[in-house]
Amino acid sequence: MASILNRYENIMSTNVCGMIEFAEDPMKMARHLSHHMEDDLSKTKREGAELIAEIEKLEDNKSVPNAEALLVAKKAELMKMHEIVDTLIDQIKQISAIRAAFFEAAGFY
Repeated sequence: MASILNRYENIMSTNVCGMIEFAEDPMKMARHLSHHMEDDLSKTKREGAELIAEIEKLEDNKSVPNAEALLVAKKAELMKMHEIVDTLIDQIKQISAIRAAFFEAAGFY
């Protein structure tokens, strides 16, 4: 759970365009950010799948102590993960657009 919240804080506080604009090598920074965010997206999706499996297990086995409270907490965590995924996808799209603009400005398109 801590890694999810840390990742959420980092993603929500990242100003992608600002980071690239002031970078020494903007193209390199855009490429680095893109790879980093795609890795985060993969990790978050993997953790989300594990969380869904935990939720399904809890729903099937209500005899676990505090099952209802655990379900509520796990579902809230899953909602937060959905927000992270949506934000990462939006930021990856922004970076892709910036990279395309760099390529166009350099005459590669």
